[in-house]
Amino acid sequence: MIRDVPLVGLMILNRNGRQWLAPLYESLRRQEYPKLRVYLIDNASSDDSVALTLEQYPEVNILRFSENIGYCMAYNRAMPHAFADGCEWVVWANNDLLLEPGCLRELARAATQSPDIGVAGPAFYAWDCDEPNDYMRGNHPGAIEPMQEGCSAPIDVAWVEGSFLAVSAACVRDVGWLDPFLFFYWEEADFCRRARRKGWRVVLAPRAIARHYGGGSVANPENAGWANLLKSRNQYVYELASPHHSFAVNLLNGLHMFLVLAKSGLKQSPTAFIYEVGALWRLLFELGSIKAKWRRDRTGGSPPPVSERYAQVILKIVN
Repeated sequence: MIRDVPLVGLMILNRNGRQWLAPLYESLRRQEYPKLRVYLIDNASSDDSVALTLEQYPEVNILRFSENIGYCMAYNRAMPHAFADGCEWVVWANNDLLLEPGCLRELARAATQSPDIGVAGPAFYAWDCDEPNDYMRGNHPGAIEPMQEGCSAPIDVAWVEGSFLAVSAACVRDVGWLDPFLFFYWEEADFCRRARRKGWRVVLAPRAIARHYGGGSVANPENAGWANLLKSRNQYVYELASPHHSFAVNLLNGLHMFLVLAKSGLKQSPTAFIYEVGALWRLLFELGSIKAKWRRDRTGGSPPPVSERYAQVILKIVN
């Protein structure tokens, strides 16, 4: 066990995800991490997620919103509670996760290797076997060998997946909030880019192993269409708001991306093509807001914690 471990606030975002919670809670109980506070951040669930947590997992702190305010705003509203509780790091966690034994210990070990590390994420096995998952193979292939060999040194990366991302309180104070303009999808890549621009390191901890089912929070068919549209829309926002280029260059890159993705979507199915066209149509009405985000990110400004639409949503501390 490492000495002087930071107090970690692990924040599980949940929306009607009762089926995922008990296995995740049990995997957290097996962590044996000595300084851990667990929070359920409930986005107005209508199932018995909160009741299950209250009855069977009393160690979990419950923060419940009166409406579904998405990923970014829910964490932005919840993080101050964890920081007020003394948490030095917070983890943004999806509900469809399982942590392998020792995951939090190894994540803390990597995150505290250097004071300029502000963001850390685990390596991922597939849900049903001990092989790297699609995220690892597609985004961090260079980390697969260190993961399989059990290397402890953190690996610098451009971004880590927001399904399980640890960020220090100091980094949040410096970089600012998750951007509520994104609601959810691409928010972690956006935060990591802003953090790296301010000089913070983003690392992957190859010995910290988790499993992510993926899509558990949007498995409901009534949410799938909306989620896919947001995923497409936010990918364009991320490209158009890049602080590394002029806005004119970003527009050209965004148009090129649309042509590539629309052609690919047309080959897959009419629905995939429609999502791309729908995302582009929506963006035409949001160019002013996207340019404002580009300007803010370029100058190191911080986004507001919540969008005006959700500013009055009630947050209740249940237990």
